[in-house]
Amino acid sequence: MKSKHYKSIEETHKEQPDIQLLTQKLGIGRHDLIFIATQVARIEKISPKESLIKLEEIENLEEYLISLKFKEAEG
Repeated sequence: MKSKHYKSIEETHKEQPDIQLLTQKLGIGRHDLIFIATQVARIEKISPKESLIKLEEIENLEEYLISLKFKEAEG
């Protein structure tokens, strides 16, 4: 029988986006962050977690959202 490889708690936490850090970095509240992450996930066709990770990499939220809207319009 194969044994499953379980990740340590530290490894699991490293993979999770830091919500508090994101809200501070982007200057928005948690509810706004959830709304934006949902929109990013829909447009990019990725999971909500992946959209939060993508938002961690963003420097200018406004420019990113504008480019995302153009991407959505192109379809």
